[in-house]
Amino acid sequence: MQFFEILLLASASCLDAMGTAISYRVSGIKFTVGSVAVMTFIHGAGMALSLFLSDAFLPFSPEVCVKLGAVFLIFMGIAGLMRASGQLDPDNDKKTGAKTLRAAEALTVSLGVATDAFVVGISTGPMLDTTEKILTATITLFVCLALIIFGITLGKGLGRVFGNRAWLSFAQGIFLMFMGGFMLITK
Repeated sequence: MQFFEILLLASASCLDAMGTAISYRVSGIKFTVGSVAVMTFIHGAGMALSLFLSDAFLPFSPEVCVKLGAVFLIFMGIAGLMRASGQLDPDNDKKTGAKTLRAAEALTVSLGVATDAFVVGISTGPMLDTTEKILTATITLFVCLALIIFGITLGKGLGRVFGNRAWLSFAQGIFLMFMGGFMLITK
C-alpha cells in the first residue's frame, strides 16, 4: 500500500473524531490534554488491534461492529442532550463554570466513534504485511491527533461566531445521535 493510500485511509477513519471534537467545542465543552490523548490513543489502538487481529475477525461481519458502535453513539448522544437540558450535571470548573470533557468521558465517546477505525482495520488487515500494518496504525494515531486538534480549534471558532446561545449546548448530543443513526442506516 502506498503512503498516500494509508494517509487517506487513516484520515477517513478519524473524521468522526474530528466531528465529535467540533460539536463538543461548539457546545462550549473544553478538552483536557488527557481527553485528547485518550481519543487519539483509542483510534490508534483500535486501528492497530483490528489490523493485527483481522484474520481472527473475518468470520464476524464488520457491519455488526459498526451497528454496535452506532447504538453506542446514540446512547452517548442521548446522554449529551440530557446534560444540555440540565438532567445530568456536567463536570464544571469551580472557578470559571466551564464544562470540561474529562478523560473518562472521552473514553466512552471514543469507543463509539472509533468503530470506523476498527472496521477499516478489519477489512484492510488481510491485505497488508506487518510493516504496512505498523505504518498504518502509526499514521492513524498522528492523523487522528491532528484532526482532533483541528476540530477543537474549528469548534472554538464556530462557538465564538455563534456566541453563547443556549441551543448550541445541544449540538454535541444531536451530532452524536445523528452520526449513530446515519451509521445504522447506511452501513
